[in-house]
Amino acid sequence: AALPAPDPDAPVRLWADRVFTVRGSGTVLTGTLPAGRISVGDTLLLDGDPVRVRGLQTLKEDTRSVTGVARVAVNVRAPRGDVLTSPGRWTFTDTVDVRLAVPEAVRDAGGGPPRMPQRLAAHIGSAAVGCRVRPLDRDHLRLHLDGPLPLHVGDVLLLRDPGRAGVRVLAGATVLDVRPPPLERRRGAARARAAGLAGPPGAASLLRVHGVLASAELAAMGVTPAGEPVCAGWYADPALWDELPDRLVAAVRRHASAHPLEPGMPVEAARRALGLPDRRLVHAVLRRVRAERPGDALREEGGRIVPDAAGLPAPVADAVRALVAEFAERGPFHAPEADRLAELGLGPRELAAAARAGLLLRIADGVVLPPGADRRAADVLRRLPQPFTVSQARRALDTSRRVAVPLLEHLDRLRLTARVDDTHRRCLPG
Repeated sequence: AALPAPDPDAPVRLWADRVFTVRGSGTVLTGTLPAGRISVGDTLLLDGDPVRVRGLQTLKEDTRSVTGVARVAVNVRAPRGDVLTSPGRWTFTDTVDVRLAVPEAVRDAGGGPPRMPQRLAAHIGSAAVGCRVRPLDRDHLRLHLDGPLPLHVGDVLLLRDPGRAGVRVLAGATVLDVRPPPLERRRGAARARAAGLAGPPGAASLLRVHGVLASAELAAMGVTPAGEPVCAGWYADPALWDELPDRLVAAVRRHASAHPLEPGMPVEAARRALGLPDRRLVHAVLRRVRAERPGDALREEGGRIVPDAAGLPAPVADAVRALVAEFAERGPFHAPEADRLAELGLGPRELAAAARAGLLLRIADGVVLPPGADRRAADVLRRLPQPFTVSQARRALDTSRRVAVPLLEHLDRLRLTARVDDTHRRCLPG
């Protein structure tokens, strides 16, 4: 009566203590349901595989639904299995980090835990699996289980030495992490990991280790996060989240330096550089940069993150300056021919980079004009009798048809001009 009331909405984990087959009915599992609810028609997982509950009994009476604590018999059509669980509510894992709780009877002369053998048996519910032991420090172990178990942070395992005479139970072990990170191959890595496990188990300690976790992952680990998600159901360690804007700015700058002619850093590359599991997190970090660091403003453009003050390599900048000087001498609508662009070293990538930097206006492949030439052209065309033809526009702008046709199409897209018929256009207000 002094125990907490079991939660009927808790995830189901029913360890089977007896499994048998009934001809014509399928598999029957019996066990003690500690919490949660099982109903006829539910879909659960039997050792990780989906099964449908076909029938239920408690204390030999048929029932449609049962809540813990209760003895139950569950009928499913499936091969034999050892544990029934709610889908998505448990982490099936074969590697866990644990903290030891050692009985007085087996402590060493100094009052500490005994030296653990390399192989133990781990027990929980009705399950018993062998495991390989990796000590982290005096009080913490990493267990590599021979088979996956559905576990939550806070579960308690019983560790037993199956080959030891006399006292066979060595320790209890509280599960601290059901998805521990790989240990680095360096001296002191195990002790450093143990230091990270020193606090109470929960969402905060998991986020310190894993950085970012989805709410569904935290639920499957058996913990409830505090505070609000950073975006779309993702939770982050506060210290990491505060670092990410600086790291994103630095990553975008490094990419711009290494690839000066590319149109910014791909969002996917930024995700990998920041070690984030979802592209939406990159967008959330980008919003923080724009809100909190206007001096390092970044923007997303075409699936890439672009520094607002992106520069050009010195040779490209010199070639663009030479081209702008030629426009000043010959007129703003005299686009250079392909051989002149090649002579200056301005290929498609260089021209695209110069256009993104606002140093040239690219109106078509291989056709570039000085910035603002489109607005100046619209001013000239407004002085023509309306509507006008391509030939009239070409003469008014003192340019070639090679330039006039894509320039007029560009003005159409800007809604500065519009077609009247197949041969005439007119200027629009603006």
